[in-house]
Amino acid sequence: MYRRLLSVLVISAAVPASIGCVTTTQFNATINVMEERLQTIEKEKRELALLQAKDRERMESVRQKLDAATENLQRGGANLGADVDALKQDVARLKGADEEYGWGLAKTQEDIEAIKKGMDGLGAPVIAIPAGIEKDREAMLTAAREAVGKGDGPLARGLLRRFLETFPEEPRAGEAQFLVGESFFKEGKWGQAVKEFQRVHDRYKDAKDAPVGKALLRIADCMLKQNDCRKAGGVYQYLSELLKKSSEATTAKAALNKLKKTCKGL
Repeated sequence: MYRRLLSVLVISAAVPASIGCVTTTQFNATINVMEERLQTIEKEKRELALLQAKDRERMESVRQKLDAATENLQRGGANLGADVDALKQDVARLKGADEEYGWGLAKTQEDIEAIKKGMDGLGAPVIAIPAGIEKDREAMLTAAREAVGKGDGPLARGLLRRFLETFPEEPRAGEAQFLVGESFFKEGKWGQAVKEFQRVHDRYKDAKDAPVGKALLRIADCMLKQNDCRKAGGVYQYLSELLKKSSEATTAKAALNKLKKTCKGL
């Protein structure tokens, strides 16, 4: 009963109703489109930054000429007045162009962040793996743990997902999957965290030393964060029966007894 309850309550909390069933082909096609769009926008950003840099160089050159012309005018060169006015107009025009470039760069950065956020939510790595550690499982996992601890969710998830892709049979794969969920938990993204924690249960519940109990406790934490004490209670009950002799089961039983005092209908 509680095994079925866990499945229902987790799925309902983690997956929006509008998403529906997505095939692997559709998922890959979506990620490819997002990656292509991301590359296009990043190229536009680099081009804008280059144009802005050149514009600022020209503006600095005009300012130097203006300073020189103003100094000469103050020394009595009245015939330089027209040149000074023209240089002032150039400075104003270049300043306006610089502001436009700045706005364009800010907008492209917003677009980049929006796409990366979407890809991150779909489970696709959105960061470049630091050089020299991609094939080093120990270094990748250590760097991921540090990133989670520092609250750098995107970096942590990029490292962890690459770790899981590269070393799927690694004994610590369950821990890596748990850390993906933990990174979302630290960001307050309860629904996404639930989905990632449930993967620990679904994929690694029979694996030795996999943090299944910790993942289930975190799922209950997410339910409580969303003010759903009944679902949290169902997870505690399921955990206490699934891992009867574990410390996590003991914690779940105590939490369930406490919750029954305040949660109506539990």
